[in-house]
Formats: sequence, C-alpha cells, structure tokens
Amino acid sequence: MDDEEKKARKERMKDYRRRYREKHGIVEKRRPWKKAIGAVAALCVLAFAGFFAAQSAAADRVTLDGQPVRDWTEEQARQYVDDKEGELKGRTIRLTGEDIDETIDFDDLELQFDKEKIFDDVYLVGRRGTPWQRLNDVVATLRFGKDVPLSLKVDEEKLDERVQQIHDVYDKAPENAYAVPNSDNKTVSIHKEKDRIVLDDAGLKQQIHDQLDRGVTEDMEAPIQSREEAAVKEGDLKDIDTVLSYYTTHFDDSNKDRNENIAIAQKRLNHALVPAQKDFSFNGYVGTRTRDKGYKDAPVYFDNKLVPDAGGGVCQVSTTLFNAVLRAGLFIAGRAPHFAPAAYVPVGMDATVADNSLDFAFTNPFQHPVYIYTVAGANTVTTYILGNHADTCTTTFQTIHLQNLPHKVIRKHNDAVASDVCEQVGYDGHDIVIRRTVNYTDGDKYTDTIESHYAPNDEIIVTNGPASETVVQTSDLQPQDVLINAPHDMFAF
Repeated sequence: MDDEEKKARKERMKDYRRRYREKHGIVEKRRPWKKAIGAVAALCVLAFAGFFAAQSAAADRVTLDGQPVRDWTEEQARQYVDDKEGELKGRTIRLTGEDIDETIDFDDLELQFDKEKIFDDVYLVGRRGTPWQRLNDVVATLRFGKDVPLSLKVDEEKLDERVQQIHDVYDKAPENAYAVPNSDNKTVSIHKEKDRIVLDDAGLKQQIHDQLDRGVTEDMEAPIQSREEAAVKEGDLKDIDTVLSYYTTHFDDSNKDRNENIAIAQKRLNHALVPAQKDFSFNGYVGTRTRDKGYKDAPVYFDNKLVPDAGGGVCQVSTTLFNAVLRAGLFIAGRAPHFAPAAYVPVGMDATVADNSLDFAFTNPFQHPVYIYTVAGANTVTTYILGNHADTCTTTFQTIHLQNLPHKVIRKHNDAVASDVCEQVGYDGHDIVIRRTVNYTDGDKYTDTIESHYAPNDEIIVTNGPASETVVQTSDLQPQDVLINAPHDMFAF
C-alpha cells in the first residue's frame, strides 16, 4: 500500500469515526491548555504514540466475513453485506432435547443483518469501551486478526412471542402414557407419556442471540429449567399388547342430563391401569358422583322407585365395565344388582354403584397388568379390557337357576277418590344364578356364579271400593343365555 492509499484509508476511518461520534452524541471537547498541562499532554502523546500506531496496524488485520476490507471503501463493504441478504430466506433453528422438537422459522421473525454492529466491529477496533478494553481489542487483533461475522438481528417482540409459544407447548400438566385398541379390536397401540417441561426462556433467548451475533442459525439443545415426570411411563405398559375383551351397552339419548353423567363417569374411568394381582374399585377410581363435579340430576333407583338424583346413569358405565371384566376372565371381588333389572343388559348381568355404599370391584389374577379403555358414542358406552396375549381366554355363561317372583296388588280404600288411582307401579321380581366358565389359553379353568335378586314391587291402587290384597304373576322370564353369551353386545349377537 503506497502513501497515497494509506492517507486515503486514514481519511475514510477518520470520517467514519466522526459520523459515529455525531450519531451517538459524543462531543469532542476543546479546552485551552496551560503550558504545564500541554507538556504533560505532549508526554502522553509520546507515551501513547505506540498504541495509536498499533491501533492503525490492527485495523489492517480486520476482515469481514472472511474478506479483507483494508482496500475497500465503506460503500464497497456495505454493498458486500447487501449482496448477502438473499441468503437469509428460509433460515431456521431446530430446538431438540429429551421429548422436545420445535423449529423457529426466522422468516416469521423478520431476520436481517445487524449492519450497525457489523460496521462498528469493522471500523472501530480499539476505539470503544474502557481503556483496558480498547487495549485488549487492539492486542488481540494484532495477534490473531479479527474476522467480523455478518451479525443478525430479529424483531424482539416476535421472538418473545415465539419463545412463549414454545414454552406453553411443554409447560402443561404431565400426561400419562396410555394404551388404545386399534380399529381391528384386537391389537393395541401404546402412546408415550408427556412430562411437564419448563423451558429456560431467558437462557433460550440468550443462546439464540449468541448465534445471531455470530451470524449463524444452527440447531441447538433447548435449555430446560425443570421437569415434572408423568406417573405412568411407556415402560409401565410394555406388557399391554392385545384386547382381552370389550363390551357395548346402548341407551336412550333423549335425557341430556343422564347422557352427560355417563360421559363424565366414562372419562373418569378411562385409562385405568390395574397392576398384576391387584384389586380395582369403581367407586375408588371414579370417585363420588356429586354436583360439584359436574354430575346432573337424572333418574336413579331409590327405595324401589325411580327418583332424580346426582349421577343418574353412572350405573350403565359400571355395568358395561362388569360385562367386559367377566369376558376378560378377571375375578369379581364385589358386585350388587340393581333393585330392578336394567334394560340395557340381560337380566342378571348388571352392576349397580352408589356413593359410599354399593361398589363394583374386581381382581386382576394375572401376572401382567390390565388396562381399562372406555369410549362413549351418541347412545352407546363401550369398555375395553386390554392386557397381555398370554392372558387371553374364552368365556361362556349358563343360567343354572331362574325363579320369577310374583308381586302383590294392594287396593287401599279412600272415600275421597272418585275412581281408581295407581299410587305405585307393581312388577314381578326374579331370582337368577348364572354360572360363568373361563377357559384360559394356558390350560387353566375358572368357574364362578353371578347371583342376582330383584325383589318384586307391590302395585298399590287407591280406590273408593273395598280394600283387598292379591298376589299376581305378570312375567314369565326365561333363561337369556343366548343374549348373555353375546361376546360384545347383546343387541349385535
């Protein structure tokens, strides 16, 4: 470089520094100096002459994005940066980590070159910060050279929004691993658990800014502040690989409150995991049926009458579970029939529940866990028992006792009535015993009985005629073994 070029470069640097001072409001103060101060200043000039010379030499060792700029004008340097802008399109950062996979698209964050930072770094070597920082900058540049990267910047508000979106995706209550039957109603799919992950938002933004300062957008591991693990892991369900049984019951969907009660109980029962050799309680798992939990008033049996109460209809969920449990070869630990037969299953195949009293419970006798999966349709409830292929079985039912119990017709005299008034509807009762035989694929066999007593209900008539009491039988219930042996749905046998 000849003297003229050096002089021209010196003038360009001087002009850039002048504009930098004007832009940042730095006023160059001039004061008259006394002779003594002038002498001291002269000594300082001599003392720092080496530094200024080194500063000038350091400027010659600066490159921009690997390109030497000592012979470039500022306009040429800016044109070089402008020509690179086309490379900013489609830039992304993929955030990875255990259970984390997110992408930040910088097209949405208005990615651009941080030209002010770039050119300050190019033309202000050793001219910013404290004296010590300036000296370090010059020394480091002289020793190692200085390559100024094409630093980037984004819209900070949009970056904050994107980081918050990613945070919210993972900062949720843990979700247990779960199993679902496939459409063939035979095989099973296992879905991995989701832990609650709290990202370190400040740390993530700092990592992004560090990359942008270096002019890069590289994939990174997301910084995690904390993690709350799910209670049921994918490994806990590794033995669940088949559908042991499933059963469907139907209902009249005209009563919206009853429908809602069924849906609430079905959702609470769904995804219950019963370990090997352990008991399961419907009441214990589903909980009480109270209005504060969303249950509505719907018809329930009380004192041989249908009366409205919170949770009416939930017994259809427990009954559907009962029938699925029977067909899966599980052991019945506790079960009670309704006061009267339920219309949605064969007589003797229902299981009623009531808060703090009547419960349905069963035992898992296997060496593997079983899993309860339930789904409610427009007018159906279906319960699946999922388990291990080694625990499959075939189940048959046979009615071994059936007795129809006649009811009374009681006529009560009352002079105040002009004609007969039915005060209470009467119906026959039934005693029924059904034997279940389970043949497991490993050769074992198990037999038990399902016993149900439905008391007859007196018919009461108020009349102005004479009082009387008679016994009548209005039903002739026969064994319903064909319906009972339906494997999945008595209406689809």
